[in-house]
Amino acid sequence: MRATVVHEVAPRETAPEPESKPERVAESPPEPLPRTRRLLVVCAHPFDATVTLGGVIAAFADTGTAVQVICMTHDPGPDPDGRRRPVRAAQLLRAARLLGAREATLLEHRAAHLQWNPPEVLATELRSVAGPVDAVLTIDAGAPGSHPDLVRAARAARRVASRLGCPLYAWVPRTWDTDQPPEGVITVTCDRARQRAAIGCHDAPGPRDPAQGPCAEPAGEAADATADEPQDYLTIR
Repeated sequence: MRATVVHEVAPRETAPEPESKPERVAESPPEPLPRTRRLLVVCAHPFDATVTLGGVIAAFADTGTAVQVICMTHDPGPDPDGRRRPVRAAQLLRAARLLGAREATLLEHRAAHLQWNPPEVLATELRSVAGPVDAVLTIDAGAPGSHPDLVRAARAARRVASRLGCPLYAWVPRTWDTDQPPEGVITVTCDRARQRAAIGCHDAPGPRDPAQGPCAEPAGEAADATADEPQDYLTIR
């Protein structure tokens, strides 16, 4: 159950310079992120850390936040003999470095089996691996049809935040039609070039899931699709 640990990943690599594109005016002005010294990112699969949360991770890292990423499984693809695990760990290492995270950890749970673990047990495991934490970030997997792994990871993250008495930030998909997000939603301006570079560290796309971000396409198709979506959104739980 315990962990394949990817140790300190700094210094950060530099993402390739994007091609020149017409500048798009954001729908809402940039907002400062909540001041956070040490952020724990909890996700179900390595691809979730880049496809969905990559822009937010990079934004926090750019403010000086020490970010630790914990992925609870090695990805949904088959790996019967365990040979893919070191490869996936190396891919996550490079992606985390590009995003500015300080540490990345892969736990040994089987993908698509996370739901059979009680959230309290998973929360205890997360606390045993994570360092000091001031806030927790995860994916809001409350949408109908969300992958069971994402749902269980979100519940474990909620319990970690509850035990520590710290904020839980949940990435949410945009579901509103107005220019401004609803009250209580934090707008995060994201560096999509860095996020796409981090996505490119993986050798296969992640699962198609309703609770995925604007980079949910395979890495080769994501570049143009994400150029017009400069913002992600968080709620505080």
